[in-house]
This record gives sequence, structure tokens and C-alpha cells, in this order.
Amino acid sequence: MKKKGVFILTLLIMILLTVNVFADSIDSASNYFAFDEDVKISKEVLGDIYSAGRKIDIKDNVEGDVIALGEIIDITSDEVNGNIRSGAQTLNINSKNIKNITSFGQNINIEEKTTAKAIYVSAENINFKGSCEGFYATGDTIIINGKVNGDVNVTCDELIIADNGDITGDIEVYSPKDPIVNSNVTMDDIQYTKIENSTSENELKAFVGFGTIISILASLIIGLLLYSLFKKFFINSDDLLIKEPLPIVLGGMASFILAPIVSLLLFLTVIALPLGVISLIMYFIVVYLSPVIMGIILGRLILKNKNPYLQLLIGILVIRILTLLPIIGGFVWVVSGMITQGLIVYAFYQSIKYKENRI
Repeated sequence: MKKKGVFILTLLIMILLTVNVFADSIDSASNYFAFDEDVKISKEVLGDIYSAGRKIDIKDNVEGDVIALGEIIDITSDEVNGNIRSGAQTLNINSKNIKNITSFGQNINIEEKTTAKAIYVSAENINFKGSCEGFYATGDTIIINGKVNGDVNVTCDELIIADNGDITGDIEVYSPKDPIVNSNVTMDDIQYTKIENSTSENELKAFVGFGTIISILASLIIGLLLYSLFKKFFINSDDLLIKEPLPIVLGGMASFILAPIVSLLLFLTVIALPLGVISLIMYFIVVYLSPVIMGIILGRLILKNKNPYLQLLIGILVIRILTLLPIIGGFVWVVSGMITQGLIVYAFYQSIKYKENRI
């Protein structure tokens, strides 16, 4: 199940990279944007790095954060002075002065030279050899072979504290197996809670977790395609929503409620039946895509004058995360559907009005 999830994750990333809408660029705030199949960053970056690719290789110093998504990510800079936030099939980190590491993937390797404040990771296999002030992880097999000058809290199938493992704070372990410890740590030092290892339950959780990740990645890919195809619509939409909020909201509410009713009424006549089917399909497509469309617009509103693809990324992530919340998620989806349909209806009305004025 996990291998299938990783395969799909990799496939989606590769599909993303076929859309050639990104190029290496540095904005006025010294932030570096790199999106390609193979990304190699071998010069110092004074701001943050935002990157996605099949393979990402960061070799020189980074003053800000590293935010990356890829199949293989290697971070071997001498220093990363910000946070590392990433998702990868294989993640390798060997840099010092990192603030926090927050990452997920299949294999995460944190090498000897790495120093960080806190580490928050989730992966199938985690191998820690560096130094940090707090280590918090979930995974199948976790190996601690470095120094933790603080607390450790792990949930895993197997924990190994290897020969060089040194922990000065509290150790909390949730696992079906007793931890394997070295001479520096005894079982008396560990707050161990034995948990049941339900294979079917773990597989279900893994599937649901990967399903959520895949869903969000798919939303980002769809957002990129929609933005590249309908860029003018999105450029105009954020201004329209501020200048004409009332007609857009009212038009969206009317369309959201009446459109499916009208489509179903068309089913009653043989001649209009195909039109009813097509209109109903289009309605559900728009509703389904509305969180993505609303995310792009939200990103443009809250991150004005920023890189448009950063706006897209942040906006879609905010909306999609909100849609995953109980109760709130359904409300966000409905509001997104109404506003999206309102913008489409208003844009259609404006185009007709423009053509009439030309005549």
C-alpha cells in the first residue's frame, strides 16, 4: 500500500513537471524559485527556496527557509539558517544551523553534520545521525544514532537507539516492540507504551494519509493547468471580487441553487435532454474545482505583488486544508462553489455586454 502511494506521488510530481510554466527566478526579496525535472542550486540564496522537481540538489548556503517537494531531495549546504519543510520519497539532509525540520516521505536520512532546533518527521524509514534539541517522529523503523539535547517522542513499529545515540531529555516511545537501546540509554530512561500492531488499521491510516496528500497534490496540478489556461480570468477575478462583491455573491447563490434544478427540468424533454446532461456535468465539474479556483483567487488577494505561483501554492493549500476539517470543510466547499459560479456568471455577463457595446 505504501509503495503504491509513493509511486502515485512520484507519478504526480512527474506530471507536474511536464507543465513548463515555471523557470528559475529570484524575486526582489531574494527568494529563489526553481521548478524543473532536475533542480541544482549551487549558489548562495539570501532568501527562501521554493522548489519542486523529480530530483532537487541544494549545495550552497541558504539564509532563509527551504520549501521543497520532489522524488529525491539532497540538501548538503554547509548552512541552512531557516527551516526545512519538505516532502520526498527520499530526503537526505546534511547541513548545520537549521531552525526546524518538518518533513514527510518514505526514507528520511539526517546525516552527521546536521544541527537543528527541533525535528518533526514522518516516514517509513528514519535514520537520524545529527544533533538537535527535540526529536518528534512517526514511522515504521526509526534509528537514532545522533545527539538529542532535549526530548524524544516517537510512534513506530521499531525504535533503535544505536551506539552513538545520546538523549538528555525525556524519552516517550509508543510501539508494539520494546526499543533496542545502547549502553547510554536503559529501559528505565524510557517512558514506553506498548501499542497493538493492527496491520489492517495501519494500512488504512497509511492509505488515508497518502490519499490526502495525493488529493492536495492533484489540486495543485489542476490549479497550475487552470491558471496557465485562464490567466486573464484569474487576474480579473480578484479585482471583481473586491469591487463588485454583492452581484458576484448573489449571482453565485442563484446559480448554485438554480442551475441543477434547471438542468434536471431539461431532462423532461427529449430534445433538451442532451443539454440537460451536459449542463449538469459542467455544474458538478465547477463545484468540484471550486476550492482550487477559490484558492488561486485567495492567494492573489492575500499575497499581492508576490510571485504568482507562490500565490497559487499558498492559496490552494489554505483552501484545501480548510476543506478537510469537519463541518467547516463542507461550508468552505459550498462558499467556494457559490463565489466561483458567481465569478463565472459575472464574467460571462460582462463579455456579452462588451460585445453588445461593440455592435
